[in-house]
Amino acid sequence: MVNARTVGRAAAAVVLIIAATFASPSTAAADPISLTVTSGPTLQQTQNRPCVIGDPSCHNLGTFPFTRLAPHDGADKVNSPAYTVDQLRGLVGDSFAVGVDLNQALGHNGGAYDLLAFTMSVNGSVLYSTTSASVLRPLSAGNGYSDANIVGFNLAGLPGSAKVVFTAAFSGGTAGREQFFLLASGPAAAATPEPASMILIGTGLVGTAVAWRRRRAAAIACGARL
Repeated sequence: MVNARTVGRAAAAVVLIIAATFASPSTAAADPISLTVTSGPTLQQTQNRPCVIGDPSCHNLGTFPFTRLAPHDGADKVNSPAYTVDQLRGLVGDSFAVGVDLNQALGHNGGAYDLLAFTMSVNGSVLYSTTSASVLRPLSAGNGYSDANIVGFNLAGLPGSAKVVFTAAFSGGTAGREQFFLLASGPAAAATPEPASMILIGTGLVGTAVAWRRRRAAAIACGARL
């Protein structure tokens, strides 16, 4: 027969665990590290690094694929292929930027192009992201040179096998296809949190460990043994 005192202790432990769960904020995915979009300088794509998203004129090695934008794509959300950190590191090092080469009709709204968002995900969690939409305008007509740069990327601390995907969301495309290409030695974001820690938070591993420690402490406080 179950001792009434034992049942009471078990019930108290359950109540404490539930109370601890709802009293403290849950560990959610960490906010992405902010990227900055700047106008210029005009850097030639063929003299820098390959595209991650672009058009057939991108000069990529066969071992580094890129996503081709559809012709006459005025608005879309497009993912790059998945790369490993080691692939990117071998091309641009740990710190890099992404050049944006516009191909807009200058006679339509002055060639304005709306970059709604640009992100870099690692193992499925968004690690870097622009914080708001940007209106970009061509500095150099046609493809070949960057008209803007997205800066702040840093791979330091990430395992070489981690999977990286870039995503561009845009509207206002009026002519040919834009190019998003890698630029070595891009400025790193100030006070950048360690990316490896951000990934742990994003995947919920840290939250799981914290919740387990809280449950164990509550159970011990009530005289239970784990």
